[in-house]
Amino acid sequence: MSYSTIWTTESVNKTLEQLRYGADANLDCFHQRDPELKANNVLFQLSEEEEAEFIRCSQDIDYFVEKYCQFLTDYGRKTVDLRDFQKDILNTIGEEVWIEDIEDFGPKVRNYILMASRQTGKCLSPNVKIRLKNTKHSEIIEIPIYLIYNRLSRKKSILSRIKFLLYKINSKLSEKP
Repeated sequence: MSYSTIWTTESVNKTLEQLRYGADANLDCFHQRDPELKANNVLFQLSEEEEAEFIRCSQDIDYFVEKYCQFLTDYGRKTVDLRDFQKDILNTIGEEVWIEDIEDFGPKVRNYILMASRQTGKCLSPNVKIRLKNTKHSEIIEIPIYLIYNRLSRKKSILSRIKFLLYKINSKLSEKP
């Protein structure tokens, strides 16, 4: 991959147009030359409008979700208007503060319990962890819940996955001397 080429939205669109017409095109900005996937480590110059949009999205989670996140609805994948309670949830979870210990920004609310219906995708946040305490050995184990989701069969429910993982953890903890 050539790191000397500086890509812009205009040059990417021109490349896609050349590809549609069957002409030879430089596909270095695409992962494995697949136009559906963006490559990493590509030098990209944002226009002033794109930079302003990027800043607005980074500062306003409601705007970002309503404009760019698509959801599967009865009418296909489309953007939706958030309800007030959804905006409250996003703003609570997305609020960040400076954490001195790690010298970086982190979530303001680290422990958040949300009573909501299932199948809303809330369980897959990387911040949600299962915390277990082994009373025999006085140790605490924290497991991010997304690992449960990704490691076990997708045919099982999240509850089945959690039960299975807890069983495995319990058996491993009881094996220790």
